[in-house]
Amino acid sequence: MSSKTNNFSIIIPFKSGKKYLLDCLHSVLAQDYPHFNILILADNTSNIDDSLDAVHAIQHSKISVHVSNQNLDILQNWGRIKDLAKNEYMTILGYDDLLEKTFLSTINELINEEPEASLYHTHFKYINSKSEFIKICQPLPTSLNASEYLEHALNETIDIMATGYVFKSSDYDVIGGIPIQYPNLIYADLQLWLALSKKSYLAVHPSTQFSFRIHASTTKTSKDKILLDAFIIFLNYLNELKNESSKLAAIIEENGKKFTESTTKAIVHRLLRTPKSLRKGLTIDEMITEIDEKSKLLGIDYAPLQINSIRIAKIIEAIPLLNNLFLLFKKVYKKPVL
Repeated sequence: MSSKTNNFSIIIPFKSGKKYLLDCLHSVLAQDYPHFNILILADNTSNIDDSLDAVHAIQHSKISVHVSNQNLDILQNWGRIKDLAKNEYMTILGYDDLLEKTFLSTINELINEEPEASLYHTHFKYINSKSEFIKICQPLPTSLNASEYLEHALNETIDIMATGYVFKSSDYDVIGGIPIQYPNLIYADLQLWLALSKKSYLAVHPSTQFSFRIHASTTKTSKDKILLDAFIIFLNYLNELKNESSKLAAIIEENGKKFTESTTKAIVHRLLRTPKSLRKGLTIDEMITEIDEKSKLLGIDYAPLQINSIRIAKIIEAIPLLNNLFLLFKKVYKKPVL
């Protein structure tokens, strides 16, 4: 069987961070497969550190920069992707992530081997802000249908990121692109991959073909409400899936409780580590109650207070002295204690 030459668009939404963007671009331009273009989505603040000047200085015909005439948040910028003119296949690349030089040739080979698939992916590694190796992602099966993908996602047995997935541009546009109702796009990529895998299936190449960068958190404000709001939206999406398919409904009923309780535990513990002055009035009780309402719609037997660490967190939050001591302890001892 002859190998088809597929054309790709690599889309890089960008706000700021010249060094990471240039490193990312050089990793793309080093591909050993030549049939691609690069579309950078920026806004009118993206050149504050001369990032776009540095991109233009590369003077490469494969690169085009699409600058908005206004300041865009992450949702608005990613929302523009569906309106771009793109090649037959596309991928969205984090501006601080890196591709191996064989990424596109590997994906092209995978498409030729699995032409009926609707989503393509490879294994990847995590790197830190200095591009130092952290770890390899959890192993992926060579193929997953939507039900299998959902089951892995709910059990957290695969690592799900926005970078590294390749798919037909027409499929992306038809489903409306990445769902931008999620604050900070949290869970938006998971919904997108589920929607695309429902069209056929996900095909995975076993080699490691890109690096996903993890930065140490330096934020001074709380993201607890953002995480909660995003999780509630995702629970609503799970309810849509449950009503859509008996097979997906069975996966949600079997694995939804573990997923919901695990996520609640993570959000509760994050909230407890946030000083009350930065919480915008959010409490553990409010979080649990809001998640409980959505879980009941899914038919999930939601029981967070059966988890010892959540019960302890509620006690610590309720007693100011304990809460202050806990925050002081966390400044000294960074490892999880709940």
